[in-house]
Amino acid sequence: MDPAERRELILSAARQAFASRPYEEVSLVEVAAEAQASEALVHKYFAGKAGLYAQVLRRAADELAERTRRADDALPEGSSARDRVRTSVLTYLDFIAERSPGWVTYQALAGHDPGDEAAREAAVAALAEVVGGSRGHRDDFALWGYLGFLDDACLRWVHAGCPDDQRHSLVDAALGCLEGALGDWRQ
Repeated sequence: MDPAERRELILSAARQAFASRPYEEVSLVEVAAEAQASEALVHKYFAGKAGLYAQVLRRAADELAERTRRADDALPEGSSARDRVRTSVLTYLDFIAERSPGWVTYQALAGHDPGDEAAREAAVAALAEVVGGSRGHRDDFALWGYLGFLDDACLRWVHAGCPDDQRHSLVDAALGCLEGALGDWRQ
C-alpha cells in the first residue's frame, strides 16, 4: 500500500477511536490493527500516541471550520450576525455530538497543547469577523470569554447525553452570553 494511503488509514482509525472513547482508553495497538498496520508503523508516521492525537485534533479543527463556513455560506445574503452565530453554534453542537466522548477528553486537555492556541485564535478571529470586528481589549475579552462559556455549556450538554430538547436552550444561552459581553451586535 502507498505510504500516504496507509497514513490516511491510520488517521481514520485513530479519528474513530478518539471520537468514541477518551484518550487514555485508546491504544496504538488497536488503532494499528484497525488500520491493518503495525504499531511500529504508527510510531514511524506519528511519533507515538500524542503525535497521532495532535494530528487528529488538527484535522477535526479543519473539518469544523469547513462545516461552519459551509453552514454560513448557506444562509441568505444579509443574514444578521446573531443568525450567523446561531448557525455556527448549531454546527458546533452537531460536530461535538458526533464525537462526544473524545470531545470531553479534548476539553480536559485543552490549553495543554501548543497547537490548540492557534486553533482558538483562529476561532476568535472568525467570530470577531462575524460580529463586526473587535474594537479593543474589551471586545477581545468578550470574544475569548464567550468561547470559554460555549465550551463549558457544551460540556454540560455532553455530560447530559447531548439531549436534543436542550439544544435550543444552549444556543439561546450562548447568544445571550455573547450579546451581554459585547453589548451589541454591530451588524
